Formats: sequence, C-alpha cells, structure tokens
Amino acid sequence: LSKWCGAGGWRLGTFTFPRELRWLLDAMASVASETYTSTSAPIQYAAVRAFRGGPEIERYLWRSRKVLHALGNWIADKLNDAAIRTLKPQGGFYLFPDFTPFAELLEDRGIKTSAQLCNKLLEEAGVAILPGSDFGRPKDELTARLAYVDFDGARAIALLENQGDDTELGDDFVFTHCPNVVNAINAICEWVKA
Repeated sequence: LSKWCGAGGWRLGTFTFPRELRWLLDAMASVASETYTSTSAPIQYAAVRAFRGGPEIERYLWRSRKVLHALGNWIADKLNDAAIRTLKPQGGFYLFPDFTPFAELLEDRGIKTSAQLCNKLLEEAGVAILPGSDFGRPKDELTARLAYVDFDGARAIALLENQGDDTELGDDFVFTHCPNVVNAINAICEWVKA
C-alpha cells in the first residue's frame, strides 16, 4: 500500500510465486512469520478497500501518478539544468541524483562520500536526502536517493477533480502545490555550487 497506493508508511503487500518456486514461497513465509505477526486494523481496512479496486481507486491512482509525473519531471529538469545528473522518473516518487560533476568542488569542502554529502546538505541547506551507499552504491560514489513527497497530495488531486483530469500540470502547478519540494530542490542546486 505504501508505494503503489500512496499510503506512506502503511506497509502491506503481497508476494506471488510461480508453482516451480514453491520452495521460495515456503522460505519467505517462514521468515515472515518470525519477522512480524500481524498488521494493524487501520491498515487492514485500507487494504481491503484498495485491493478491491474499482473506479474510485483507479481515478485516485491515475491522478496521483499524474501529479507525481509532473513534479518528478520538473525536479529532474531542474537538477539536470544545474549539472546534477538524474534520470527522469518513470513511476514512484524517488529520484537518484548523481553529484559526480561536482566531485572536485565537494572534495574541497571535505565531502568524499555520499554520507558526507547528505550530512553536509542537511546541515548547510536544510534538505534531507539519503546517501546512495544506503542503497548498495559504493560509499565514495556521490549519489543519493531523493523522495519528493513533501506536499499536500489531497489538495493537488482536488485540483484535477475540480478542473478536470485533462488539466495540464506544468510549472505553475508545481510552484503552487509543491512549494516545499520546489524550495528544497532550489536549495540543493544553490548549495552544490556554493
């Protein structure tokens, strides 16, 4: 639920295994039974509604994807324009920017690892991102994971409900409905060149 349905922190999902991997299903079930025992009632009720599907959840998901697509593309363009390399998102609400073009400037500031990069960015610019090393990347690779969810999603989705699903979500939408994210991205772009 937390990812595909935009219910951050509401951890509930399913595994599907082909018959020939029954041994893996059994192993995963064994590990799961020792890791957690149950899901809280609010998450269970939300899951029933979400997994049931239907037009209401489909509209919500479509609108959520449209909002995240507009915001993610704006961020990717802004970071790439600032020479912070990143790919345009193809789903979800994360980017994985690469600060390698600033390696020399960052090293002059004592930054040689992704953890140092993220710590300094938080201390000096007030923006929290996670080091690439937390996601299996080499510690000296200047990459990070950036989540772009600090905005009022209900308000953003309401715009589409009120103005129609064909409404273009351009820069004005991003600036109006996602100001915290805009400010954070601008802060990153300014900080990296300081």
